[in-house]
Amino acid sequence: MKEKPYIEPTIRTIAGALLVILAAVAITRPDLKIFWWSFLVFIGANLFQSGLTRFCLLEKILKRAGFRSEMDEIRDLALQDGLTKLPNRVLLEDRVAQAIVQAKRNNNKVAMLFIDLDNFKQINDIQGHKAGDQLLIEVSRALQEKMRPYDTLARWGGDEFVVLLPDLQYSADARAVAEKLMKSVNDRLESSQNLNTTLSIGIAAYPDDADTTEKLFMQADKALFHSKAQGRNNYQIFSEMQESGKGFVDSELTMRFTAALKTQLLQVHFQPIVDAVTHQPVCVEALARWYDKKSGWISPGLFIPLAENLGLIEEMGNQILLEAVTHFAACPWQDQMQLAVNISHRQLFSRSFVSSVMHLIGELEVDPHRIKFEITESSALDTDRAQHTLQQLSDLGFTISVDDFGTGFSSLSRLHEMPVKELKIDLSFVQRIKTHKGRLMLNTIINMGKAMNLTLVAEGVEDKETADVLRDMGVHYLQGYYFCRPKPDAELREYILKTQTDSHNLVSITSKLKGHA
Repeated sequence: MKEKPYIEPTIRTIAGALLVILAAVAITRPDLKIFWWSFLVFIGANLFQSGLTRFCLLEKILKRAGFRSEMDEIRDLALQDGLTKLPNRVLLEDRVAQAIVQAKRNNNKVAMLFIDLDNFKQINDIQGHKAGDQLLIEVSRALQEKMRPYDTLARWGGDEFVVLLPDLQYSADARAVAEKLMKSVNDRLESSQNLNTTLSIGIAAYPDDADTTEKLFMQADKALFHSKAQGRNNYQIFSEMQESGKGFVDSELTMRFTAALKTQLLQVHFQPIVDAVTHQPVCVEALARWYDKKSGWISPGLFIPLAENLGLIEEMGNQILLEAVTHFAACPWQDQMQLAVNISHRQLFSRSFVSSVMHLIGELEVDPHRIKFEITESSALDTDRAQHTLQQLSDLGFTISVDDFGTGFSSLSRLHEMPVKELKIDLSFVQRIKTHKGRLMLNTIINMGKAMNLTLVAEGVEDKETADVLRDMGVHYLQGYYFCRPKPDAELREYILKTQTDSHNLVSITSKLKGHA
């Protein structure tokens, strides 16, 4: 029986301006033996504007080449969310752009609803990730039931959804839709154990609140942020926030966060990154934490966007960097592992960033080779200025790592030219590892990383099975709750000491056993 060529699907969000396919073809030799030839196909797309345009071009090429069924599968993976089968960001952005063009032509309106599930983390922590996944599926079905055939429901990521309402006569129509969606979810979950799962919704409209696709996303996101600050389980409309003079977040919380930053009350916790084979710590990542006297621990998902909106993200990043390096310099094992620190877009743009970092590590006598800077894909490729800063840091001995790889729009051609030494695979891909398609996607990322001779790190590892599979797939380092949760400095030292002691004892026992053999 003739073997059929196959294609392991690419992920368009990785490629950005470049599409990549991992393919394999069966070839019959003269002696009639069959062997498989695997190869990467890189398709440049710099002449095309939108990601969907590039994807459609690839689709036409491959279907003409006879890969029709394989291309259908790639289309599903590239444009759909793997769990809910809803449109993903790529397809959503294309539909938003089309809806705005249509609205301009017909002189009507487009509304966008940013939706977040309240208390979703508690469901995950208490009932497990399978229950969390099932909840997301149930919520997506409840939302779809109350939408028109030509509306779009997309999964934005994590526990966030986006509803696109094109062809509206009045912006206020979105209010009625939000109320229907909230009731539909409440009714569906009424008989389950998830009664505390409600919706927070932020609403913005074109052209009332924004005149471009990007601004429409931004205003809806700001309205959602304000909705959560108001106590959750409600919806907020951007235009009404403006008219009433409300801020995008609770003003009292904003004041407390600003005060905490100015008085250096933000804390740094550390999470180990371990060797995939030995499970020994090789690096610790510094993570910002804020304990508010009134509200307790505040999620980084809340205060980091707040810092960005207030223009304080650079100050916060520099403060975390200072505290992290100070703690690291005092650790007895600093010469045995690295410290990973996230740096923001604004820090990369600061002309004094490199000099201030060199002054800091000089004072604390820390080797720059022991420091790793984690950046997002968009920050890495944004401008020549950012790339120049990264090159300077690399030349001085710092390691550059691309964080959350696979969720942005990086061009592999430009990424290859940058001083990046490491790719950190986003946890959204790791969470799909137990599905066939999810494993194919991970394998594609890993093969691309290997082709570029980059170190591979996977975050979000929460069980032994996932850790073992990632190790066998060729990932070098792992990070996640399976190994260790983020800890304050003192608790981290105890953890490192214990792992080193356990490792030493294991080596001693093994040596003795060999001696008796």
